[in-house]
Amino acid sequence: MALNVFEVALYAMILSGGQAPLTCERHEAATPVVKCSNGAVATEDEEGRIRYMDGTTVYKGQNGALSFSNGISSHWGSAGWVQFTNNVSVRRTGNNNFKSNGGLTCRPLSDDRATCDKAG
Repeated sequence: MALNVFEVALYAMILSGGQAPLTCERHEAATPVVKCSNGAVATEDEEGRIRYMDGTTVYKGQNGALSFSNGISSHWGSAGWVQFTNNVSVRRTGNNNFKSNGGLTCRPLSDDRATCDKAG
């Protein structure tokens, strides 16, 4: 499974608290890696999960709930928002982008680039 740059950007935004814009880009190497402007760097582990270089791994539950190995977890909130235990909330917009309660919109720019910014 190819490392999904859009997911890496969305999760990096959640992990960083949802306030600061960031852009992530795939870099081909012996092991594909995604580097983000906020310093987050991610690869894929042997199970196909996203793993950040700080040791945080993203887990997707059978019910679709997300959790992170650093203790952050999620649940469905009101009006279609997914709420995380670090006070970040996101919801899918009509064009399959994601908007955060901090005012950022995350969207793919290409297969190899994604951004979370206020211009969405």
